[in-house]
Amino acid sequence: MSARRRRLLAAGILPVVFLLPACGSSVAGGVAPATVAASSGTALDGVGVSAGAAGAAPALTLPSTPFTVPQAARRVVRPGTGATITDQQKLTVDYLLVNGRDGKARQTMWGPDAARMSLAQVPQFSALAGQKVGAQVLFAIPAAQAVGPAGEATLDIRASDTLLYLLQVTDAAAPLTQATGSPVAPRPGLPTVRMGATPKAPATFTIPRTDPPTETIAQPLVLGTGPEVMPGQTVRVTYTGVTWRDPATPFDHSGKTPTGYAEFPVGNGRLIKAWDEHLVGQRVGTRLLLVVPPKDGYGSAGSGQDIRGTDTLVFVLDVLDAG
Repeated sequence: MSARRRRLLAAGILPVVFLLPACGSSVAGGVAPATVAASSGTALDGVGVSAGAAGAAPALTLPSTPFTVPQAARRVVRPGTGATITDQQKLTVDYLLVNGRDGKARQTMWGPDAARMSLAQVPQFSALAGQKVGAQVLFAIPAAQAVGPAGEATLDIRASDTLLYLLQVTDAAAPLTQATGSPVAPRPGLPTVRMGATPKAPATFTIPRTDPPTETIAQPLVLGTGPEVMPGQTVRVTYTGVTWRDPATPFDHSGKTPTGYAEFPVGNGRLIKAWDEHLVGQRVGTRLLLVVPPKDGYGSAGSGQDIRGTDTLVFVLDVLDAG
């Protein structure tokens, strides 16, 4: 796959017009995913897909406009010939979105601008699992099921529209499940970490009998050898967080989620400052210990019942993927 940075299809990360349930606490929730049935003898079979120029997106020809479907449907336009796709992989996809109301494209990410997506995070396209790399699949989804009852004004999409998504899978790879690389001996005086028995189990911490630091400390425990995390990319991590005050009780860990990991954009101010600043530049495969004073965490207001405004936070994160 090209080293060019890919964009991840996910609600709130791009203006891509489908919403999805959040993974972790850093991304807002979305509408319930549509159940996408296979098309057989329906109007979707009448949608024409014509090849574009080299590196360009195809064009969709609708039998009539407005084109609508009563429920979500899909059609395999062209089977793939590569490896079988699984729901745990990250996919690189060429992507075209057309509004059935007028037959015009609303969004295109094709060729060098291809996107990345995780089927676990985008259940609307879960039917890609079981297909083979190279497959081209057409999805039709009522817009209300994709963007919610308000529609999406920035892309001229109304809740009453039908949206057609043409996806062409060009690559599929399984992200790491835990840190992989060279162990690093942490400097003395920092909390020590014992990872859980499985990637979904929370880590445990031993906190030194000293006052917490007043500045954020980012200490790699394992140095990964994958690509560096760049600002604006979406990272996949597993993590455990505790307070310096109460290290025996995690206030959060990624193993609580259905997928066992979290995905979110970094470097754009949507995370606490310590995560936003110190995940950028880490390599995929790295395990990172972060000790975070309140000013780089949740500030004097704290967060919920578990994090006080005076609490220093301690995290261990495994960087599993970035793109």
